[in-house]
Amino acid sequence: MKEIDYIELTNPYHANAIRALQELVRINSVYDEKSSSEATPYGTGVDRALKYIGRLARQFGFEVDYCDNRASEMTFGKGEKLISIFAHADVVPVGSGWKHEPFGAQIEKGRMFGRGTSDDKGPLIAAFYAVKALKDNNLIDGYRVRIVVGGDEERGSSCLRYYFKELKKEHPTYGFTPDANFPVIYGEKGISNFCSRMNLVLPGIMKISGGEAVNSVIDTTLVVMKTDAKFESFLKGLKNKVSIESANGISKILFHGKAAHGSTPQAGLNAALFALEALGSYYQNAILLKIFAQFRNFDGKPFKGHAKSKDLGETTYNLGIISYDGKVLELKVNFRYPESVNDTDFVRLFDEASGLTSEIYSRSPALLFPIKSPLIQTLLSAYRKESLDKRSKPLTMGGGTYAKEAPNTVAFGSAFPDDNPHMHEADEHLILNNFYMSMAIYARAVHMLGNLK
Repeated sequence: MKEIDYIELTNPYHANAIRALQELVRINSVYDEKSSSEATPYGTGVDRALKYIGRLARQFGFEVDYCDNRASEMTFGKGEKLISIFAHADVVPVGSGWKHEPFGAQIEKGRMFGRGTSDDKGPLIAAFYAVKALKDNNLIDGYRVRIVVGGDEERGSSCLRYYFKELKKEHPTYGFTPDANFPVIYGEKGISNFCSRMNLVLPGIMKISGGEAVNSVIDTTLVVMKTDAKFESFLKGLKNKVSIESANGISKILFHGKAAHGSTPQAGLNAALFALEALGSYYQNAILLKIFAQFRNFDGKPFKGHAKSKDLGETTYNLGIISYDGKVLELKVNFRYPESVNDTDFVRLFDEASGLTSEIYSRSPALLFPIKSPLIQTLLSAYRKESLDKRSKPLTMGGGTYAKEAPNTVAFGSAFPDDNPHMHEADEHLILNNFYMSMAIYARAVHMLGNLK
């Protein structure tokens, strides 16, 4: 039997895939509470994105189920074996600092820019057209392929929990989610989000507000306060950037930082921490300085909330949302940890050190998949044969994916080694040559899994 050339197989689909990706990226699919309803549980933007990919799949001959408008399920083929691909159409809020239009899908110097290009619309479209290439060439034979596109991954994957627990959908024989890194991910840290509160009076300060998603580093924080010229002079002497507007005795001070993914808070510059430190230092507020100190190193060491394991690495704590209304200070924290950690115990240590009272409002346990399993080895082989990268080894990561919600599933691509697509940051982008390569990798992977004995 002639060896299949998966690059040659997917080449004819490049132009249409790029066009489809641009159309999908141009849909603002950030969760929108205002337009959330029974018909559009995650808002109208997310619903438009889910319906777009569903309509495309139906045109191409896939069976489509909109799953109570929480996910778009697209299936092709016949057979007992089910190969599933889990991707998501929702994206994190835009944030600030973009040089390109966040929903413009602009192509410049071999890169497409836009929110979702890498997380996760680009990988979704690459996998979708990889499956279409297999379908069109009669290579989905004796097995089924199912692409499930969720609408609420960025807020905790309620969509996929609904898909399996409420709709009782079939578990895959083998599955992967193209929402991480190549060559393949065999382990993911546990993730718990907790909300911390404290009754607090900060004289002269009326409001503090920063952050839109708990799993992103806060890039700007607004402080509204009575005008204090000496404090403003103090701020101008600091290294970090601030913007100040004053009128009628009230100042609006915007602290600027740098966004990053919540799994790597050290890669960003948290504007809320800058604000806490500046206010605490100038006004000698021990409470604010104590809270700031707990996040200084991002690893939990200041309050003895640190742990590390061989496979999953160290704990991280990302302050993702801050608010203060003149009476109550509220923080939302994204906590990621190795398999040995009891999250309740570690959050209690944080409370004891900070003086806050916290409640865990969502959690996702750690995931470790056997490296020598057929699933991991098959995906690794598909990556190596197409990319010719024989050195890269299976990885673990701090990020969380649908692999935690879907049985027999791991994360597989689509960021390549040494690639930094700026996920959850300004100017998120996708390298087009990598996009094309990932199509060939996914086509080979699905075909190999479908024929795995």
